[in-house]
Amino acid sequence: MRKHTFKSSIYAASTSLVVALLLLGGCDSGDKTKPVSPGEPLAPQGIERAPIPKEIMPPGTGDTLRGKLIYEKHCHFCHGRKGLGDGPVGIAVSPHPADFVNDKKRMKKTDEELFESISSGIRKELGGEEMAMPPWKGTLSAEERRDVISYIRQLSAEGKKKNSVK
Repeated sequence: MRKHTFKSSIYAASTSLVVALLLLGGCDSGDKTKPVSPGEPLAPQGIERAPIPKEIMPPGTGDTLRGKLIYEKHCHFCHGRKGLGDGPVGIAVSPHPADFVNDKKRMKKTDEELFESISSGIRKELGGEEMAMPPWKGTLSAEERRDVISYIRQLSAEGKKKNSVK
């Protein structure tokens, strides 16, 4: 029989709370502005943008600007504003969320592999505790998930460029 300590109870409660928030709210910031809709122009008035096709987009074809808006609404709470895995929720969970700048192994994944991770979520067993990134396929369209991947790739490239300048 496993002995429960106060520390393990706090860890289990906080982990459960974080996972529940992720699953129920998708890390929503509480911003009740109109959600980003597929095909909706994001450019300022007077600047035309080509509509995005409705079918699932091939790898590498996401809209980075739209991806940034989606990332800022749903993802930065865990992954951080700059993609370092240091968001306000992310620093409280273990293992920490993906670091898109310094985790070279993860960022070698293909767009399809990242798409699958975002779509289906990620689960890891840690000594009887389960930590998860929720599946986003019920919240974000395939197009929006491709857009987020495009933005994640940009965050990764920008972060690596800053690290190489230091």
